[in-house]
Formats: sequence, structure tokens, C-alpha cells
Amino acid sequence: MKKKGIKKYLPTILIVAAIVLVIGFVVYAMTRSDSASTNTATQPATSEDIAAITQGHTIGNANAKVVVTEFGDYQCPVCGTWHPYLLNTFLPQYQDKVAFVFKNFPLTQVHKNAQISAQAAEAAGLQGKFWEMHNKLYETQSEWSEQSDPSGKFADYAGQIGINVNQFKSDLNSQKVKDIVQKDAELALKLNLQGTPTFFINGTQVTIKTGFDDLKNAVDQALAQTK
Repeated sequence: MKKKGIKKYLPTILIVAAIVLVIGFVVYAMTRSDSASTNTATQPATSEDIAAITQGHTIGNANAKVVVTEFGDYQCPVCGTWHPYLLNTFLPQYQDKVAFVFKNFPLTQVHKNAQISAQAAEAAGLQGKFWEMHNKLYETQSEWSEQSDPSGKFADYAGQIGINVNQFKSDLNSQKVKDIVQKDAELALKLNLQGTPTFFINGTQVTIKTGFDDLKNAVDQALAQTK
């Protein structure tokens, strides 16, 4: 009777087990998103790595002893969530105390327009308007993310931020611009970064578990150590 009872309920048991496995996989996938929430703090192996991390497009106090670096992807939704905080809260609070550096880490396997949007920022940078295009790309992320070819939209943005549109179009897919993006991406891969955004302070990766306060607390601690 016991054996018959087990056989009777075996299909139900298998279905429940399958559901548990599916739920477990979904939870795992969510924790492996393009956010930096699963990153752990690591120290780059060489002074060359540290120098590369702390150099690039910089805003804030260029002479600051504390350098905050973000590796980001313009199509990354989590990066898009961080952007208003960084622009409107973090930078106004710390711009006289830290240097803030942005480096490209386009996650091309999951974001189809990550590469071309990074090129758009760098193409604008050739005309001295990197940060203007940087901000524009994040603020309009929903407008271009799903376009098959957002180049025309980016050209519109170029006009809006006041650069030479024809020059921008020429630079957008130039080898020079592609090489700039590729150099950043190769550094990110060398550092074994797992997602975006990923933050570093003076070349050391910051652990982000709960959100904005983790970065703020890490910066405050770094500033206290410079006194």
C-alpha cells in the first residue's frame, strides 16, 4: 500500500520539485544582473592597473586625493538608476573633495546598443562635450535603448549639446573612438568585473550591497584617511 501511495503522488512531487528548481534559478538570475550588488572588494594587482582605473574623463576636483571611478554601460538600467543620484546628490556634495572618473564597460552580450552609445559619448568627448553627452544618454535611455539603430537619435543629441553634428557623425564609428571604448572594456575584463555599475576608490573596488549609502560611506571613510 505504501508503494502504491508513493507512486500515486510521484507526479505531484516531481512537479513541486521542478517549481522549486525554477524559482531557485530565477532568484539566482536576478542576483546576477548588471548591477554591482554582487561585487566584492578587490585590490588590483599592479600599480599600472590602479593608474588606468584612476585616469580618464574626470569631473570634480582634479587634484583630489580621493578618486572615485565608475565603470558603466549607458544602456544598463541599473546605471540609469544610479545616474540621477550621482549627478544631483553625490557630485554636488563631493565635487570639491573628490575626482570622479567614468570608464566604459559596454555589456554587449545583453545590451545591443551599449557599444554604440559608448562611442557616442566618446565622439562627443573629442569635441570637449563628453559629460554633456554622458548625461544626455542616461537621461534619455528609454528613447534609444530599443532602437535598431540609434545613431540618428545620437546625432540629434549632438546638436542639442552644441557640437558639430557632421564631425560627430564622422567620429561616431571611427576607429579612434572604438579604440577608446575598447581600451576601457579590456581593463574591465582584466579586472574581472562582473557587471555595471562597478565603483572603485583610489583603485580599490567598492562593495555595493545596499545601494547609494555604500558608496557614500566608502568615500567618507577614504576622505577621513586623507586628513
